[in-house]
Amino acid sequence: MATAPRPKARARSAQRQQAMVDAAARLLIEEGPDAVTHRKVAAAAGVPAGSAGYYFPTRQELYAAAVAAAEGVRTAGAAARAAALPRRRRSATATATLLLEVLYAPALDRAVVTRRLQPMLEATSDPDLRPIMAASRPALLAALRETLDRCGWGEVGASADFDLVVRMLDAALLYGAAAGDDDPVADAVADVARLLELVRGAR
Repeated sequence: MATAPRPKARARSAQRQQAMVDAAARLLIEEGPDAVTHRKVAAAAGVPAGSAGYYFPTRQELYAAAVAAAEGVRTAGAAARAAALPRRRRSATATATLLLEVLYAPALDRAVVTRRLQPMLEATSDPDLRPIMAASRPALLAALRETLDRCGWGEVGASADFDLVVRMLDAALLYGAAAGDDDPVADAVADVARLLELVRGAR
């Protein structure tokens, strides 16, 4: 009789751990890396503060779980956003906007560089996090290609210059932020739109 509660206890333990992973991912996406602490994650997950250290003994383990879950949210959001786009020809500016929205799903705002892009770039230089970031890349690229196709720019997605467009999405945001632009997203849209036109014109 003493062993009967164990399956329930294991299920409850798994639920708490998953709640913490989900909460850590939300905090990472919405507030950035500094928000992913044992105390904040436990509070956001609605579990006892001591549970955080039990399931994730180190901050690095907690952060790795947050990155993996956040990338899962990102890739799912990117695929859903791209698939939901009605097929019609769109301008270069409208298409560039959608490319950024898809790449930074589920939400894109002016804080995207500090809260999302810079932490992602830092993660690619971490041996423990690099495989997580690399694993999500194919799904993101597929979503970007689908976006181009649904916007009437399919030839760009199928061209050798597709990688250049993808690199510009990140680079334009970083450049705008480094230049002190008030709205790096708007500047990135303009840069990416110009590149789309150049790639199309060169074909």
